[in-house]
Amino acid sequence: MRPAKIIRDSIHGDVFLTETEVKIIDTPEFQRLRRIKQLGMSYLVYPGANHTRFEHSIGALHLAGRLCNKLRISNEETKLVRFAALLHDIGHGPLSHTSEELLERYLGQSHEEITTKIIKNQNISYLLEIEDINPKEICKIIKGERGYLSKIISSDFDVDRMDFLVRDAHHTGVAYGIIDLDRLINTLTIHKNSLAVTERGLRAVEALLLARFLMTPTVYLHHTSRIADAMFLRAIEIAIKEGMLDCNEFYRMDDYDIYSFLRKANGYVGEIGRRFDRRELFKKAYVKSWNELSEDVKKSIPRLRKNIEKWRRIEDEMARDLGIEEGYVLLDIPEIPTYKIEAVMVKDNQEYSIEEASPIIKILNEAQKEQWNMAVYTSKENLDRVKNLEVEDYLE
Repeated sequence: MRPAKIIRDSIHGDVFLTETEVKIIDTPEFQRLRRIKQLGMSYLVYPGANHTRFEHSIGALHLAGRLCNKLRISNEETKLVRFAALLHDIGHGPLSHTSEELLERYLGQSHEEITTKIIKNQNISYLLEIEDINPKEICKIIKGERGYLSKIISSDFDVDRMDFLVRDAHHTGVAYGIIDLDRLINTLTIHKNSLAVTERGLRAVEALLLARFLMTPTVYLHHTSRIADAMFLRAIEIAIKEGMLDCNEFYRMDDYDIYSFLRKANGYVGEIGRRFDRRELFKKAYVKSWNELSEDVKKSIPRLRKNIEKWRRIEDEMARDLGIEEGYVLLDIPEIPTYKIEAVMVKDNQEYSIEEASPIIKILNEAQKEQWNMAVYTSKENLDRVKNLEVEDYLE
C-alpha cells in the first residue's frame, strides 16, 4: 500500500495514509469526529481532555496497520482492517459514550449499529467500492463476525484499547494509562482464528489490563464526569419527550451542536445548558459501594437499569418528598461490571487462559465491582436535605 499522505500524531508520530484513507477522512461524516470529544464530559475534570474521536480513529488505524504487518496478514485483509479501525467510531453521538444510552433507548441502536449504517451510506461506500472493498466486509469486522480480523478491532487487547488508553493518559495527565505498545504488538499471535499472546508478552498484557483497571475510577468513572453525564442525560431525555429535539437528528449532532441546543433551550433543559457554561454542576449527596448495599437492593439494580421510566419516577419521588423541583435530584446507577477477561496465552503450542497464566489478571477480574458506586446528585443549595435521604428505601 503506497502512502499518499503523512499525518503527524501526538502519540504515534508519523502516520502513513493511502489515498482512499485520506478521501474517507475528508468526508463530512468523518470530519464530524473532530467535534466529538473522546472522553465526553471529562474535560470538566481534566482541562487537557479535549482530544477527539478524530485523532483516536487515526491512531487506531495506525496501530491496526502495525499489528497486521507483525501478524503477516495479507495486503487485502490489512486494507480491510485498516478501514475498519478508521471507521469503527464514526457512529458515535455527541459527547461519545455519554450519549450512547440515549441512542440505544430512543433509536434502539448501539453506536456500532449506527456505524455500520453510516459506512453503507453513499459517501463512504462509494470510496470503498472504488478500492474494490465491499463495505459489508468492513461492517462484518466491526460487528465481530470476521474471526481474528475482528479481534484486532475489538478484544481484550485490541488496537482501539491500545490507542485510547495511551491517548487518554497523555491528554488527562494521568500516568496510569502508559503501556508498552511495542512489546504488546510484537508478542501477539493468531491462534484458532483469534488473537492470543505469547508467554513473552504476558507482562505487557498485564500492564494493558491494569492500566484499564486503574484508569476506570480515575478518569472513566470520575464522580464529576458522572454528575455531568447524569445532568446531560436528564436534560436530553426531557428535550426528546417534549418534542424539542428529534432523536433521529440527535445522533448526527456533534458536541458544538448539542451545547448550542442546550444553551438556547427553555426551562429545565436550558438551565442545565447554562449550568455547563458556568461549570455549576450538581454535587454528590449520597454514595454507596456495591458491598454496602442490601441484598434486596442488589437484586433490584439490574431491573431498574432496564426500566428508565421507573428510574425517573424514583428520582422525582425523592425530589417531591424533600420539596425539591423535579430534575434536581438525580440517581446514578452505573452498569454493573460483568466484563471478564477471556484472552488466552500460547506457550509451546499449548493454550492457557490468561487467568491461569497471571494471578494479577485473576485479581483484576474479581476486583471490578469494587469500582462500582451508586450515587445521588443534587444542586448545591439542596445538598444538606438530600444527604439525609434513605435512598435504599426507594429501591427495595
